[in-house]
Amino acid sequence: MKKYGYLFIALNISVLGMLFTFPFQGYAVGSIIFSTLHILLSYIFAVFLYRDTRGDKSIHRKFAMAAVLFMVISSIGPFSLAPIIVNGMKDSIWYDLAIYFYLHFQYNGWFVLSIISIIAYSIKVKDVDNWQRAYNLFVISTFLNFSLSTLWTNPGWVINIISVLSSLMQFHAIFLMSKDIFVHLRTLDKFKSMIMKVLFAFFVLKIFFALAGSIQEVAMFVYYNRNLVIGYLHLVFLGIITPFFFMKIADELGISARLSHKRIIIFYLVVFLVSEFLLTITSVGFNGDTILLITKLIVYTTWLLAGVTLHISDVYRAAAQKLPN
Repeated sequence: MKKYGYLFIALNISVLGMLFTFPFQGYAVGSIIFSTLHILLSYIFAVFLYRDTRGDKSIHRKFAMAAVLFMVISSIGPFSLAPIIVNGMKDSIWYDLAIYFYLHFQYNGWFVLSIISIIAYSIKVKDVDNWQRAYNLFVISTFLNFSLSTLWTNPGWVINIISVLSSLMQFHAIFLMSKDIFVHLRTLDKFKSMIMKVLFAFFVLKIFFALAGSIQEVAMFVYYNRNLVIGYLHLVFLGIITPFFFMKIADELGISARLSHKRIIIFYLVVFLVSEFLLTITSVGFNGDTILLITKLIVYTTWLLAGVTLHISDVYRAAAQKLPN
């Protein structure tokens, strides 16, 4: 529908605004305007989606609504930054917690549950009862798993236990969904099936890292080695979400079977894995010329990933233009 097209354009304008303000001025007037605009537009999207799908009782709609709910909840983080700064608390734990709150409900809630919703829609869920249980587990565990983002404040063993339980709940949830998913993967061609299995493995790895991070000593080590935090976020954003949508868009455009497309997706994943490896080994204890070299390589792989992403986007744009109106 046209309203979603206009909304998509407006959201991208706000994203570009943030891109060209945050790196140069930080949290200031320009960046606040664009980030607030983005949040308000996302609220409009949430209202549109709710109204347009009202009455649909399917499991994919439930996941979609949960994803949108977490998107709205995540905005509490950015909105809380202003009073935190005004009250002179920018250097307190509350500033970092507000940012982590936003990130957590974005990548663990909005992004992850959106993907699960698309998967549930694509595979035509058969075991509805198990998916309903998985839905309940994901919703509850997403709330509880924010505890993982607070462990660096040393909040006490109760929060550690909550973090462990929330990660175990997610393991249980993906186990409940896995039968339908793997049955569906057998119907795909070899390349698509392989890529989706890789992404599934990345998702399991993500939950494993969250479980490991529930150990207080590990949580503190990660907090003081920021490249590990970046690597974890990259695992979600660049290792799971981005290639998943690459594959879905290619399917929609009918170009997923092209050899050139397969090669560029594999190249993207290889560069991503190299980037993750480099980010991880910076915490080992290298120093001097070695750490400088690793840092340069991280920058190179980042630019390479950006270039590959732009290339893939251009391929999709060209393919979309050839589609009949």
